Amino acid sequence: MSKRLIRRLSIIFIMISLIPIVVFASQNDLDEVEIPSFDRTMTYVDSNRYTHQKSNEVVVNKQTLFADPLVISTEAGTLYVDEESLAFQVVNDNGYIWSSTIDYNQEGFAESFKKRARSALILESFNTTNNNYAITEENVFESGTNIVLTTISNGFHATITFGRSKIVVGLYVTYTTDGLHVSIPQDEIDESGNFKISTLKVYPYFGAVRESEIPGYVFIPDGIGALIDYKDSDPLIAANYQKEIYDRNIGYNTIEDLSTFVSGGTRIYAPVFGFVHGVDQNAVFAHILDGDAYGMINVYFPSRTRGYTTVFSEFIYRKTYKQPVDNVGGTISLLQTDANEVNIDIKYSLLENEDANYVGMAKTYRDDLGLTLLDDGEQIPLHLETIGLERKQGTIFVKSIVMTTLNDMIDMVNELDDLGISNIQLSINGFTRSGVTWASPVYEKLSSKVGSKDDLEELNNLVSHLYLVTEYIQASTKSSGYNQYFDLAKKINNQLYTYQTLTDMKYVLEHNKVKQMVQSSMDALDAYDISGLAIKSFGHLLYEDYQNDSYLYDQIDMMRELITSYDQEVALYDANSYMWDLMDQYFEFPMYTSHYVTFDDTVPFLSIVLSGSIPLYGPFANFYPYAKDELLRLIDFGVYPSFIITEESSKLLLETNLESIYASSFDDIKPAIYRYYNFVNDALKHVIGEQIVARDVIDEGVVKVTYSSGTYIVINYLDIPYTYLAETIDAKGYRIWMS
Repeated sequence: MSKRLIRRLSIIFIMISLIPIVVFASQNDLDEVEIPSFDRTMTYVDSNRYTHQKSNEVVVNKQTLFADPLVISTEAGTLYVDEESLAFQVVNDNGYIWSSTIDYNQEGFAESFKKRARSALILESFNTTNNNYAITEENVFESGTNIVLTTISNGFHATITFGRSKIVVGLYVTYTTDGLHVSIPQDEIDESGNFKISTLKVYPYFGAVRESEIPGYVFIPDGIGALIDYKDSDPLIAANYQKEIYDRNIGYNTIEDLSTFVSGGTRIYAPVFGFVHGVDQNAVFAHILDGDAYGMINVYFPSRTRGYTTVFSEFIYRKTYKQPVDNVGGTISLLQTDANEVNIDIKYSLLENEDANYVGMAKTYRDDLGLTLLDDGEQIPLHLETIGLERKQGTIFVKSIVMTTLNDMIDMVNELDDLGISNIQLSINGFTRSGVTWASPVYEKLSSKVGSKDDLEELNNLVSHLYLVTEYIQASTKSSGYNQYFDLAKKINNQLYTYQTLTDMKYVLEHNKVKQMVQSSMDALDAYDISGLAIKSFGHLLYEDYQNDSYLYDQIDMMRELITSYDQEVALYDANSYMWDLMDQYFEFPMYTSHYVTFDDTVPFLSIVLSGSIPLYGPFANFYPYAKDELLRLIDFGVYPSFIITEESSKLLLETNLESIYASSFDDIKPAIYRYYNFVNDALKHVIGEQIVARDVIDEGVVKVTYSSGTYIVINYLDIPYTYLAETIDAKGYRIWMS
């Protein structure tokens, strides 16, 4: 036996030994079962994993109106424009002056920095006459720059010809009752000279704060949501924050295994950001309406920007890339020929008073999305994902491992129903003869080893929703249904997109092939009595199909059209915002941020946005090390529990791509399902279908979440009891106040 196998078996034995194996027949028996991960209490440790109380200090405006501005009357008020820099100012209902630039009349600033901070745009371009494609940075004060400014309805239009690159950019700024809009249409960009546009930074100092002179924070949608307090310079901060929206573009690298090409921490799920000047006083929420697929969100910190914190968007038009030239790793640098499709459109909403915070931003975004509300229910839903069949390579032949049959699933659902858990959303992974890992992208027929069509119908009648799990973007080398010479998408350098796993390689299919496989699968699976499909990757994996001139927005449009055309339900995993309005269930909802040292708080921005509209389910609870802390987070964020379950022991999954699932046997984890579910259900069943309208930190480690009916839940993350309104809330507990 190999050392590797011995080590794996040892790990499995240790982890499974932590799960109580018991025999029980009733709810009372389950109530008595000891579950170490649930009964063990973790000491509360203050960190940026939580949300903290914010200062209620009254903000003092540090801005004054421009000395001699262009004054434009609009339907929303007055827009003040600095014609030299195209910076703008507006005054909100509180009389607070919002400015797209800093107070550059302060002493101590170099002229070059003041010009950069005043400029509406900062343009980076490639000099194509330079063999190294040197980057040139310009702002509107570059020598030789020409600006033609015209007033239009509710704002202005400017045509900017940058002095060095001679690149021409058209800029629109309007101020309406809908908000401040900044747009840069691609058809108003002219780069016919030797310089080709790389990136555009848009109003990079809008709302910038010097050191800690203004109370408040920056909001960014990193993971579920993060806040960064305004603070003084810190020399230990080595870099500014910068992330591409929806994760890194995977089309420009030479990496053979894209499993290793990941961002640090979590990604950005939504094209938004914001900043607060005085909590519950003044805030601006930015929503990137177009250009988001090629956008980035930046946060500059005081130690790296002459004392200012600022958050802004940047848009990528072109990149350089490495082109392989031989079989031994030699490459040359090339420049992307055609610019990305970037039509910038940003809406800035001015928020005041009780909406001037991250909750107000979430509600504003929710209104923008226009999501419909769910119906009420008596029980919260529980997501169970099962593994039907998996395959692995044996010594000579391929082995089929039947982990759970449909009859097993029927028995499990009936047992849970007897325990009072009836609102089950069941997703079946590995329902074809190819199993979980090797099936993609072909899903045509239910494996007889898993069960029959009649079994599936019976199961569908027992659960609230039944989904078959599919994957259409990543195609296994062990699968059929596609041609490895003609159907694979390629990066800009003509290399394939590949993901190496333990037992196979995954290719990424051309966009048109994905469409074909989805349509074929939907037609084949329409014969089965199910609620719909749970589709992996559709919610988050974006890539360019350079071989066929099909790009990110083409892929998004294709996926949205497929889901819209499907007459059954669709559940998605780990999904980005461009899919939210079409999905019926959200599996693997993010619960944390990247926890960078520069972050001060984790806030449930995404769950507030989606509350009352889409059922959200957290990561599989099988693997919670300290369950109460994670379950309290579910309650706090309005997210439902999820488990992965099998009939057979997970040890059978060793040496498959699923070997990380170390505890899934239904008999073993049934006590945890019962206890965890009821802990969350007893709180959230009172607010099903309601929206979160407020969230307040009433003390360190104690949070109050208020719903649209007026019902609120107070969550105590502390490891000691807490008293609120003369009521005692247990350590690691909660209490509900009904409306």
